Amino acid sequence: MNAKLIEPLMSDLYLLEPLDKSHAPGMYAGLSIESDYKYIPSNPPASLAELIARYERVSQRHSPDKREIWLNWVIINRKSGAYLGYVQSTIMTDECWAYIAYHVFGAYQRKGVAKQCVRMLIDYLFNHYNLSHVDALIDSRNLASVRLMECLQLKKINELKDADFFKGSTSDEFHYRIFNSEWAMKTCSYDSE
Repeated sequence: MNAKLIEPLMSDLYLLEPLDKSHAPGMYAGLSIESDYKYIPSNPPASLAELIARYERVSQRHSPDKREIWLNWVIINRKSGAYLGYVQSTIMTDECWAYIAYHVFGAYQRKGVAKQCVRMLIDYLFNHYNLSHVDALIDSRNLASVRLMECLQLKKINELKDADFFKGSTSDEFHYRIFNSEWAMKTCSYDSE
């Protein structure tokens, strides 16, 4: 499976712009909110320079061994131009499936941003790559993300006990999946989360 050129994606409200290092200054403030990392096993970027370096690395769109395709988009409000977060996918090229992840900044959560943008991401993956399925790993304590996966009709296929240890506690993860054939038949409104 070859990496295809990443495209901007657009809805009536949001632009998903392919991530590059020029987005780092606009994303830095939103990514620096410590409370947004409650269910994420990482921390805010230590500096703008660190974020720029990370964006340069992932903007290459593939792992060094080329076994993974990395697709990352910045979520931008089309009306205000505000940066709202990001959506991303890692495609496992040998197995023809993908993981998805997302991060909507706290000020924009529970407004339907993740619902619409994650749906756009999954649509793009199934329409542009020959994938059998798309998976997501969600911290079991993150009830908003659990509800989002259920709304988008991904199925919980496993619960991983003690999947990770971060910020002083152990987390369990729910493993969600949807197959290409199932996604084509699903619908989910874009109303508020």
